[in-house]
Amino acid sequence: MRKAWGAALALLLCALVVGPAFAQQTSGSIAGLVRDEQGAGMPGVSVTATSGSTGFTRTVTTEAAGSYRIAALPIGTYDVTVEITGFQKIDRQGIIVNVGQEVDLDFTLKVASVEETITVTGESPLVQTSNSAVGGVVEIGRIESIPLNGRQFANLAATIPGVGLGFHSDPTKSTQYAPQIGGGNGRNINYQIDGGDNNDDTVGGLLQLFPLEAIQEFNLVTSRYKAEYGRSNGGVMNIVTKSGTNQLRGSWFTLLRDDAMAVQTETEKLSDIEKQDLRRWQYGGSLGGRIVRDKLFYFVAVERTQQDTFQSVSTEGLFPDQDGIYATPYRETLLTTKVNYNLNAKNYLSVRYGRNENSQPYGVDPNTPPSGWGTSENTFNSVNLNHNLVVGTSGLNEFIFQYADFANFITANSADPTQSFPNGVFVGQNINTPQTTQQKKWQFRDDFSWYVAGLGGVGHSFKSGVNFINEPRLYITFNSGTNDYYYIHSTNDVNGPLTSVTKNGGFAGADIPLKQFAAYVQDDWRLTDRFTLNLGLRFDVITGYQFDQSKNPNYVKMQAAGAAGQLEGIKGLENFGKEPKEDWNNWQPRLGFAYDVFGNGRDVVRGGWGVYQDMGYTNSNGLFAAIDATGIGSGSIFNVDDASGIRNPDGSFYRVGQPISNIASQNQADPNDLPLIGQFVDPRLQTPYTRQLAFGWSHELMTSTVITADYVWNEGRDLNTRPRLNTRPVGQPSAPRRLAFVGLNPNAASTRAASSFGKSDYKALILGFKRRMYKGFDLTASYTYAHAKSTIGNASDELNVSNLQDAELLYDDPRVFGPSGRTDARHAGTFAMVWQAPGGFTVSPFFLFRSALPVATYEGIDLNGNGELTDIPATAYEFDGVGNAPKDIGACETWNCGRGASRTQFNLRVSWGFNVYGPARIELIGEVFNLFNAKNPSGFLTRRILGDGTPNPDFLQPTEYAGDFQNGEQRLGQIGFRFSF
Repeated sequence: MRKAWGAALALLLCALVVGPAFAQQTSGSIAGLVRDEQGAGMPGVSVTATSGSTGFTRTVTTEAAGSYRIAALPIGTYDVTVEITGFQKIDRQGIIVNVGQEVDLDFTLKVASVEETITVTGESPLVQTSNSAVGGVVEIGRIESIPLNGRQFANLAATIPGVGLGFHSDPTKSTQYAPQIGGGNGRNINYQIDGGDNNDDTVGGLLQLFPLEAIQEFNLVTSRYKAEYGRSNGGVMNIVTKSGTNQLRGSWFTLLRDDAMAVQTETEKLSDIEKQDLRRWQYGGSLGGRIVRDKLFYFVAVERTQQDTFQSVSTEGLFPDQDGIYATPYRETLLTTKVNYNLNAKNYLSVRYGRNENSQPYGVDPNTPPSGWGTSENTFNSVNLNHNLVVGTSGLNEFIFQYADFANFITANSADPTQSFPNGVFVGQNINTPQTTQQKKWQFRDDFSWYVAGLGGVGHSFKSGVNFINEPRLYITFNSGTNDYYYIHSTNDVNGPLTSVTKNGGFAGADIPLKQFAAYVQDDWRLTDRFTLNLGLRFDVITGYQFDQSKNPNYVKMQAAGAAGQLEGIKGLENFGKEPKEDWNNWQPRLGFAYDVFGNGRDVVRGGWGVYQDMGYTNSNGLFAAIDATGIGSGSIFNVDDASGIRNPDGSFYRVGQPISNIASQNQADPNDLPLIGQFVDPRLQTPYTRQLAFGWSHELMTSTVITADYVWNEGRDLNTRPRLNTRPVGQPSAPRRLAFVGLNPNAASTRAASSFGKSDYKALILGFKRRMYKGFDLTASYTYAHAKSTIGNASDELNVSNLQDAELLYDDPRVFGPSGRTDARHAGTFAMVWQAPGGFTVSPFFLFRSALPVATYEGIDLNGNGELTDIPATAYEFDGVGNAPKDIGACETWNCGRGASRTQFNLRVSWGFNVYGPARIELIGEVFNLFNAKNPSGFLTRRILGDGTPNPDFLQPTEYAGDFQNGEQRLGQIGFRFSF
């Protein structure tokens, strides 16, 4: 520990003293070389960048080799002026500076006999010649023109090559889209808004949403990002909100959806019901301008969503009185305000406040009536302060402070007994309700940078910084299953046999305060004007996972058993008996290169390798263990399970409605002990990380068009999981459980440790095409060929599923290392275009495609006799159409060996804009989502054999389609207008 502290302190001192961080969390930079006509570097040349909209100006002087760098420019459009006595003055206009990116801009000066100025109007180069990162920028023009379903800016991430689009899988974020990167489903991305942390540390993923009218642009780095970026093994989304300018600017929009513009959903057709009512209003606007010209500016944006839709529900004849059509209302309000202050040419300050409120149904499903739903209400607040200061001639300090809080409340719609069936029907109180989450974060971040010419090349852009996030409040309650019993059926018969009967008791509430520390150093070493090395080292540590578990009887027993050597040889429990320690071994070296092949900026080869640490969100490790550690008592008070069917004393199957006393003798939870959920944290829990290797090539076809090709390989390790190790021994379904000798309570398979033995593997070839607006066309296209595998089931950043085939082998079993259920799309692609057609019309199509995802088929009977129903079938199957038997596609060798259906979505936006007066403009908007009405079946039933031994007639049949909750839309129109001035 002392060595780790010493090494961390050394890096911290290096970050604070040695200095260098060209951290550009909310800004960009311009850099390059100034040469004379003979190609020699020119020192002492003045280079000035000026923003015409805010008057912001920053000037630097070239170094001995003619190199220069203008750092921390607020994003926007600049005019760059280059001048020195005796040479022509060059004024290059319209240079766009994007967030987190560096514009490479070289100049050649000619001797002038008289004073003269050459004015050049030209756009920024599309190919970066000094950066090895993989990713891209989405600019404001695309944000305002592409058809965005729900106006969530994360949708636009799908226009970046290598990025897929799904829904966040946690029910608390059921309406939130999630960018999929590197085999993850959006929970392994570091979301930064104006440089501040915007991540949910309980369930992972994006935390607060902002009005689309407030988003200036965002930069999404998908691989090989620099050491200044951390807390992610998937990617970094760096978002910057708009600021006011010298000109008064504003907007107002209104969008309407109505059932008259929608077609009948497939679920409605199959249920033989009429098209349901639908009404959605989205409206809002923005206003920005100056308070003091060239000095002080303001900006404010607001957005409101009122959606009323309906979900048809069928219980497949099991509970006909609960079938019907039920409302699924959704409400959301977004607010952002921002003030910017140009104190002087060396000082820049911004302050931003954001608020987000929403309410939405929880647990909605075509086979679940409202008794199994809940209502989720969320409130988010954040205050962000950003100050950057120029120090000397080349130094820059950027300081960020942010406070953010989040509160989530989920209520239960009923207290009825809970029942679930193999056909997907679920009735009674939702098993995840009621619950609450509260988060409070204080972030302090400081980055310093400077540029040094020479030292073995053209120059060095040094970077270093520190980041501290104090999260004193990370509180949850989870009081589910306390009102009545939860019954799991093995057949689609309300009077059929049961495999599990459980009930909880007590009060579940716990706080898991965390502290996050980070420091990094980086050197972008430009060896020649064509070759750059990106070198970096980062250190991260998160404390708080090893909370006090001395009041958790299960943890105490496991530690004692481990210390006594009783757990020796049991995979997944190797660390019990050791002293609890936080994970301090989080050094992350990073090496990349960029090579300008011909020296003209048109062909760049890039590549690199690095280690990237993630943040283990608490739901993947210690959330439930923290509840057990309180000593208050909450969890299982009744737990009976039998994969072959629970039986009465007379040998008959136990059924719902019969006295619980019939099976009380089989209770695996001790009613005389403290009620416990049955979870505890590995005393040496590790932080998940990836080793990433990437190589790529960019080629400029013309100044407005570039093509890219990248190969990416991510190896995920130490993924946090909670595997069910306490099974019966293989081949002995009636024998005591493997850990019965420890005396765990409850003595059930669900009693388990939060550990870090999971792994993943992602390999992809990513092709991209980008044409920025030129002659009326803006176009991007991408194609990804990928393989995504993991030992945890759905994605490299998801909660693990119950996929163990033999708990004695844990993840050494090759059958567990299979395709990732949410992200292993072999083929995926996007196409997006903005066409400024004649007559003031703009046409914007947006097409997304992915091939079929894996499906976790399982036999449905306990083949290996270990008491678990997770055995994979001998044959792999693929969905072959609604009503058709699934297709045999060979042997099933791993979990997720089946395949579902491909998915497509074609959205189209057509608008007509015209000027009213001066800068005032009205745009009339018409949009169609899922224009070709793709059915997009999903929610496949994966159990092959029912509990009575008969084949499941619904095996690999879908239960959800486009138009159902969290499944995207059926063909649906939207009309509206946007007024801007």
